[in-house]
Amino acid sequence: MLKTIEIKNYLLIESIKVDFDNNFNIITGETGSGKSILIGALNLLAGSRVDHKVVGTSNKKCIIEAIFLIDENLKDKFLGLDIDFDKESFFRREILSNGKSRAFINDTPVKLETLKHVTHDLINIQSQNQDLVLNEKSFYYKLIDSDLEINLLREKFLIKYNQYLSKQKIYENLNNQFINIKSNLDYNKFLYNEIDELNLQNNEEESLEQEFLNLKNYDKLKNELNNYHHIVSSEHDSLISLMNNLSSILNKTSSISNDFKTLKNRYDQLKIEFDDIINSINRKSENLVYDPRRFEYVQNRIFKIKDLFLKHNAKTANDLIQVKQNLSKQFSSSNDLQSEVESLKNEIRELENECQIQANTIFLKRKQRINDLRKDIESIFNKLSMKESRIKFDLDKSDKLNKYGIDNLNVLYSSDKGNNFNKLIKIASGGEKSRILLAINVLFSEKMSLPTLIFDEIDSGTSGKVANVIADLLKRIGNKSQVIAISHLPQVAAKASNHYKVSKILDQNKPKTLMKKLNHGERIKEIAAMISADNITNPALNQALELLK
Repeated sequence: MLKTIEIKNYLLIESIKVDFDNNFNIITGETGSGKSILIGALNLLAGSRVDHKVVGTSNKKCIIEAIFLIDENLKDKFLGLDIDFDKESFFRREILSNGKSRAFINDTPVKLETLKHVTHDLINIQSQNQDLVLNEKSFYYKLIDSDLEINLLREKFLIKYNQYLSKQKIYENLNNQFINIKSNLDYNKFLYNEIDELNLQNNEEESLEQEFLNLKNYDKLKNELNNYHHIVSSEHDSLISLMNNLSSILNKTSSISNDFKTLKNRYDQLKIEFDDIINSINRKSENLVYDPRRFEYVQNRIFKIKDLFLKHNAKTANDLIQVKQNLSKQFSSSNDLQSEVESLKNEIRELENECQIQANTIFLKRKQRINDLRKDIESIFNKLSMKESRIKFDLDKSDKLNKYGIDNLNVLYSSDKGNNFNKLIKIASGGEKSRILLAINVLFSEKMSLPTLIFDEIDSGTSGKVANVIADLLKRIGNKSQVIAISHLPQVAAKASNHYKVSKILDQNKPKTLMKKLNHGERIKEIAAMISADNITNPALNQALELLK
C-alpha cells in the first residue's frame, strides 16, 4: 500500500506531501490543474525513463519519495537483491536538470531495473500498462490459478518443475563434457599407448644419451683405452707397478722416520682411490662392446622419446610418465562421467513423468475454472454496457512442459454477437481494454492481494448508469486493495473512501500545483462543483449530499 508520496520541484509542483489511506481514494480537480502530473511522478518512481524537462523552474534536482507498507511475502525478494527489508520501506528517485537520475530503496542506491523490478509488486498504473498487462499470458494464468485448489497444485508443480529444469541444466553440462571427452577418446588412447609401449623408466633419457655417445664414439674410446692399458699395465714400468713401488718406499721411510708417517697415510688414501678408479675403468673397458643393433635401438628410442617430448611439451621421461597417468585418469573419469550422465537421464525421466501427471491435473482443473471465469467477466461486461462483448479462454495442451504446466493459453475477444473472436490485444479498443482490465481486477481482488492500482480517468466518456457501475467496481476492488483513481465524474468521486483535490494557483505570477485531502464539508462542495460546472447551487449541494450517503 502507498502510504505517503512527497514530490519536490517536479514540473508545476514546488513541494507537496500527501498521505494516502487504504481502500478507494479519488483525485479530482479542474482540467489542467495537474492531476496527470501526479501520475507522471508515480511513473518515475516505478522506474520509467526520465525527461530532464520534468525538473521544476528552480533548477534544483527533482525528488520523488514514497513510503510503501510492504507485505512480509516480499521479504525474500528484497533480501535477494541485497536490499534491507522493512515493512515500512522508503523509495526515492532523484532527477538532475541534465536528465541524470539516481534511485534509492531504504537509502540503498539501486539500479533503475532493480527499482522497476521491486515496484512492479507494489504499484500498477493501469493507463500506462494496460497493453503490456493484457498481452502477458502470466496475467491470465494468475487469474485462472487464483482459485485456491489450482494455486496449491501449481505451487507443487513449480517445485517439481524447477527441480526438473535444474537437473536438465546439470545433465546438459555433464553430457557436453562427456561428448567432448568421448570425441577425443580414440586420440587420447593412441597417445596413451604411444607412451605405454616405450615402458619408460625414471630419468631414462640421461642413460640413453650417454650410451648413444659411447656407441657413436666407440672407435675413439677404444683407441684411448688401449693407450690407457699401455700406461697402466704394460710389462715395463707400468703405472700400477710404479705406484706399488712408491708405496713400498713410503712404508720403509715411515718406519725409519716419523716425519714420513703422515705423508705415507695420505699416500695410502690416494692409492685406495687410485685402485678404485683403475678397477672402474677396467670394468667399463671390458663392457665397452660395439653392437650395431644395440646402437640402432638406442638411437631409435631416443628419437621416439624426443618426439614425445615435443608432442606433450615435456622435458624429461618423468614428465611423460605423468602425462600417461593423467590420460589414465581421464579414461577412468570418462567412465564415471558416463555413469553419472546415465543416472541423471533416468532422474530427469522420472521428474518429467511426475511433472506430466501434475500438469495434466492442473490442465483439467483449469478447463473447469475458465468457464466460470468467462461468465463472471461477461457479467461485469453487461453491467458496463458491453452486452455484446464476449471473452474466451482458449486452453489447449502443449507438446512440451512449460512453467505453466502442459497447456497453452490464448485469450480471445469479440465485441459483437457473431463468432468473430480474435486475440484480445489486437481487436479491443482502448476504452474496451480499460473496462476488461477493470473487470479482471475486480475478480483478482476477491481472490488475492493486489498492488496499489492507479486508474487514470477510467470513466472517461461514460456517464449515468455506466459511471455508477465503474464507481461500484472501483469501490469493490478498494474493499480488498488500495485504489487511487482520477475522475471527472461526481458519482465516481462520491463512492470513494477518501477524496483528494488537485488545484492550480498563481504564485508570484508563476503557476503552482497543490493537492490536499478534503474533509466531509469540502467534499460536498467539490462534488457539487463537479455537478454544476463550478457554479455551486443549492440543488447541486443537495445532490452532492445525496451521492455521499
